Amino acid sequence: MNKTATQFTVADYCKAMARNEIIVNKDYQRSDKVWPPAARSYLIETILKGFPVPKLYLYQITDVKSRETHKEIVDGQQRSAAILDFYNDKFKVTKLAENEDIRNRRYSELDGDDQQAFLDYAIDVDLFVSATTAEVIEVFRRMNSYTVPLNPEEQRHACYQGKFKWFINDVADKLEGVFLQTGTFKEKQLVRMADNKLLTELCDSFRNGIRTTTKEILDALYKRYDSVFPEQEDYYNRLTTAFNFIRNMEAIHETPLMKPYMVYSLVQAVTHTLKPLRKLSKYSKSPKVRYLDLDSVLPNLTTLAQAAEQDEAEGKFADFIKASTEKTNVRENRIVRFKWFCKALTSEHM
Repeated sequence: MNKTATQFTVADYCKAMARNEIIVNKDYQRSDKVWPPAARSYLIETILKGFPVPKLYLYQITDVKSRETHKEIVDGQQRSAAILDFYNDKFKVTKLAENEDIRNRRYSELDGDDQQAFLDYAIDVDLFVSATTAEVIEVFRRMNSYTVPLNPEEQRHACYQGKFKWFINDVADKLEGVFLQTGTFKEKQLVRMADNKLLTELCDSFRNGIRTTTKEILDALYKRYDSVFPEQEDYYNRLTTAFNFIRNMEAIHETPLMKPYMVYSLVQAVTHTLKPLRKLSKYSKSPKVRYLDLDSVLPNLTTLAQAAEQDEAEGKFADFIKASTEKTNVRENRIVRFKWFCKALTSEHM
């Protein structure tokens, strides 16, 4: 069999699909379930930003009698359908798109430059020529044999395609710079979706309070909010407000307070202080302030950072240190850190 790497512009690809020169072979597809609007919108935004999308795999077949050729989509049905539907004005980019110029717009409502960027975008394709069906199937079996096993975050990302998955994906994209700037995550951790896990755990705490989270608990959150996610706007505002506050506290960047388990507790404390969460009120009463004064808060947080760096087993901050060095993700230690951060945000002096 022969494999040829080629490219189609979006315009040429959509025209070929409209002429049935490129068709879907449902025998190859793992699922014929249509992607939700958020997933389709994310793909279109990726294209409009000029970022790469996973390549498509087509199987070229030539009829000996008619000598006509067509191509079957072996892998990429949902991407192809989303691209074609947007080309045909059948759906809008969501209002949560990062680029304000394309939010809530169909293709026909984009400005001329964005329309051109969409039509000219180059889709990478691997084309199987002179191959049998058995050979194509074996290609994918062999490719999958070398795939690195997915961690729980990647499994959830692959399994769920609903509102919550795309919400977490969107927030993670927007906060990538914060995670890197503060030292919470390195690039490799972001690739393996450690940020998605942190954001998911925080959302779980907004709804269920502070607890020891497991894969099953986080999976359940994705499942619960797969179709309907009424808290989306509230959770979005809580997360972005808290992380933007942390972004501005450069004095604690790259300190122990920026470890993911610390950030988990700090974000909870920031959002609860500004806007009380019922499930967190039993641990600390919120003063419900309009804003947090950096000049007042930063010395207290710096004090906690220094205590964590010194790692002293005794003294004023002993329980904070212990909760930050042993079993850091269990409920009891999460509660201790949360209380200390709430105190740091609301006390004049630590």
